Amino acid sequence: MRAATSSPLGLCLVLRGAALLGVCLGWVWMAGAAEGGASYYVDGVAGQNSNAGSSPAAPWRDFSNINGKTLQPGDRLLLKRGSVINQELRVGAAGTSDRWVEIGPYGEGARPILRRNWDIRDRCALIRDPDCLRVRGLVFSHAGKGLVVHYASPGHGGLVIEDCLAHHIEGIYREWTICSGIPEWRGYEAPGDDGFRASAGLAVTGRGRDIVIRDCDLFQTSWGFWVAGERVTLDRVYVHHCYTFNSSPHPALLGPKDSVMQNCIFDASGYHAFAGTMGIMLGSPRNLTIRNCTFRNQPDSGSHDQGGIDFENGGDGCLIDRCTFENNAGAAIEVLGLESPQPKNVEIRGSRFIKNNWARKLGPSEIFIWGSGKPDPRVCCSTGTIRGNGAVLAPGVVFFTNQAPTTTQWTLDSNTLYASVAELDKAMPHNKPPAVEAGPDITSDRLAVQLAGAVSDDAKPAASRLTTRWELLEGPGTVSFENPGAPASRAVFSVPGEYLLRLVGDDGELWTSDLLTAHILPRGVSAAVAWEFNLPLNKQGWSEADLGTRTRVETPVRGQAGTSQPVKYVAGGCYIVAVEQAPAAKLTSEEMLVSIGPRQSIRVRCQNHTGASRMVIRFRTQADPAWDDAKSAAFPVTPEDTGFKDYIVNMSQVRGWTGLLKQLRLDLTAGEAATGTIRIDSIRIEEPAPEAPRQ
Repeated sequence: MRAATSSPLGLCLVLRGAALLGVCLGWVWMAGAAEGGASYYVDGVAGQNSNAGSSPAAPWRDFSNINGKTLQPGDRLLLKRGSVINQELRVGAAGTSDRWVEIGPYGEGARPILRRNWDIRDRCALIRDPDCLRVRGLVFSHAGKGLVVHYASPGHGGLVIEDCLAHHIEGIYREWTICSGIPEWRGYEAPGDDGFRASAGLAVTGRGRDIVIRDCDLFQTSWGFWVAGERVTLDRVYVHHCYTFNSSPHPALLGPKDSVMQNCIFDASGYHAFAGTMGIMLGSPRNLTIRNCTFRNQPDSGSHDQGGIDFENGGDGCLIDRCTFENNAGAAIEVLGLESPQPKNVEIRGSRFIKNNWARKLGPSEIFIWGSGKPDPRVCCSTGTIRGNGAVLAPGVVFFTNQAPTTTQWTLDSNTLYASVAELDKAMPHNKPPAVEAGPDITSDRLAVQLAGAVSDDAKPAASRLTTRWELLEGPGTVSFENPGAPASRAVFSVPGEYLLRLVGDDGELWTSDLLTAHILPRGVSAAVAWEFNLPLNKQGWSEADLGTRTRVETPVRGQAGTSQPVKYVAGGCYIVAVEQAPAAKLTSEEMLVSIGPRQSIRVRCQNHTGASRMVIRFRTQADPAWDDAKSAAFPVTPEDTGFKDYIVNMSQVRGWTGLLKQLRLDLTAGEAATGTIRIDSIRIEEPAPEAPRQ
């Protein structure tokens, strides 16, 4: 048994091969309730920076009065629920073991959001050298970096980040080059004032200690999290649907010492990056336990370097226990090294391997030890034991490949191959995460709607522990749920508009979530046809042309070059296209037959981050199938916009808008040679309320 040194959290015992978290987590939980200190209130809707900021009745508007300050023992920085604040938070925290600093929400309604301008240069929050700090219940979104906690100097520790969300944090891939494929971001080198150069939803950098991240939800991020430190605990973290193109490699756990990651789920936690993408990358882990975690659905990035867990370099003493690896394009576990020594004393036991490496990359095998060519014994020096695991193999895939058998030492014992997943489930009945479906997106002119969510579970660890809950993430008004604990609840919206709802299913040990978009239209308005672009990688029949973009090798920095591919995909609720000096860029729907008439309008909800000042709707009908200027309508758009706007095109004066629509086209400029990015949230053909009959 190895005992960690004393810390503000008390004693955290670490057993080799397993972590005992009770003492550490207990201290952290109780510390959040400590009294004393000042309270500061921020209300992004009704606050004023001329207020005292010391009570809910006199809140500040934003962070201007607190930025640059260090919060003292027992201080609380509280953000009003329903606030959306477009400003970076920059504070320090000097809490003590009995008087923690807290940053979190107050009031009722949706979580406070630190939402930036969807720009690679933006950061949501930077907290320097904190001691005994708890951050809870916040959302960080639409930036190059989310929440960054940076330990710039040694000797600090005591951090809890819990029940936070981070999404649409993207663009910065490798620290030495920018490969995003977004033209307006090209050539940007991320500053290093926060200890790293990457886009992470949650980042803890430097050498802090006693760090706990739990119950956090990270999606549509380039790197879900980027965490370094000693005595790190990642518990019940859900990283999923990170479909960022060119710059989404994986979450990263760097140099963790005496640490544990448990009950976490990595579901497509990386998507596409030219040098590879994994469920998680481990750098130099020392006495790290990974227990009861799920790594699944890593897509094929085209690289050979992809899969579940990547031992990137170094390390000594790592246990992978009772984990599940399923449907990853590459190897479930790979031990690389390349130029740095491989890890030693790795144990992989009691885990399930289900049809990984279906893209037949390294090996192709479930577990792969690198040693290509003539292995260098200074690099290919890993040692480990693989025992008591079960596997269902994909065709052409083997369980284990060791390319350096003469310089490494690996022992395999009592691993079993099964013919089917059902047989594996019976032999190794691990707890599976709840399956959560928020249901189809809603378009309605009624303020009260029925939600059709569904949550199912395998009754482990106990059927009685399964809970579900709805919450509002974003919207122009409020939402009341008739029964927020029922997946099929009734929801009542206060005003029309676009709402984002979140459904969570939690079995007490593992949890997952799903999102639903509700378009609440004015009374009497309906949608003849709508394209919402909410299913990742599904363009709903649309295609793009004449974007002017190409595959590029970015300017190398430090001798390293990075490749970026043209951006034209659906992810994060948008159809995203980058254009470059493109006067004729266009999006075209699939062919259809939809009844149209002069009382209709077309609503395009988008962010136009180009210099174009107009877009054009074009169409062709069954009776008149040619593309021509007569069947078109130009409309003004805001150039270089930092947010979404609704553009409504009245079709009543457009000749030919009648009969059966065969195809719709959106020209992204009106002949201007535009450069930048357009994000289409939705396109709808709307029907107004029926005219009242004349008396």
